[in-house]
Amino acid sequence: MNKKVLIISNPGEPGAENYCEGVNVDVDQYISYFKSPLGGAWYSSEILHLNRPTASEVKNAVNDLAALDYSLVLFCGHGWYSSIDRATILELRKGQQLSEMELKKGGGKRTILLDCCREVHEESILKAAMESCSMDRKANVLSAAECRRYYEESISLASNGLVVTHACAINETAGDSATYGGYYSGSLRECAADWLKNNHTNLSKSYSAFSIVAAHEKACGLVRNMSGERQNPQIEKPRSDPYFPFAIVA
Repeated sequence: MNKKVLIISNPGEPGAENYCEGVNVDVDQYISYFKSPLGGAWYSSEILHLNRPTASEVKNAVNDLAALDYSLVLFCGHGWYSSIDRATILELRKGQQLSEMELKKGGGKRTILLDCCREVHEESILKAAMESCSMDRKANVLSAAECRRYYEESISLASNGLVVTHACAINETAGDSATYGGYYSGSLRECAADWLKNNHTNLSKSYSAFSIVAAHEKACGLVRNMSGERQNPQIEKPRSDPYFPFAIVA
């Protein structure tokens, strides 16, 4: 199966008050997570990280995803919501912004995770022209080869379409911790680790998948608790399952 993880990050301008060290934590932890058996045992060659890229660089990378069987696109950093474009706008670097709509172009099966603020601005970019997910001893029994195999099988079983998750609702901000990472991204990884810990699948006979939809639903409660009910993650998904996997055990 041809697939790719595209991680886009922007912690902000070094030295700025709103610089988010948690974004760097998220990137490192996401890469470790996806390369682990639990995260699907992705190869390093299947993971591309763009840190503070230009809009053109992101568009080119997304275009390259069009011919793949599956792609997983993540953004960790600063953003806002355009009431004119009706879309979340990703701040890539100073002077470089991109609509979330650009991440949806091309290809069939794709998951998009957006961990950024969504405060409403009556502006339009068209007019203006990622916790340490430590594996406990239970993770040692996972087979990287089998996890990769069944992760890809779960993708094949899912319908064509998009699953898009947002770290917060429109007109909200996304919390960030220098040690935990983004509240939303950290919660997704924490829920996957918790799912592994409480999973009782007989791996000699079967496998088990934890979908991105299930992971999102579990993470919502953690995020609301951490933010004092100020941050409410949202999701857009097809009306029917099965959905793309976020974690796997085999």
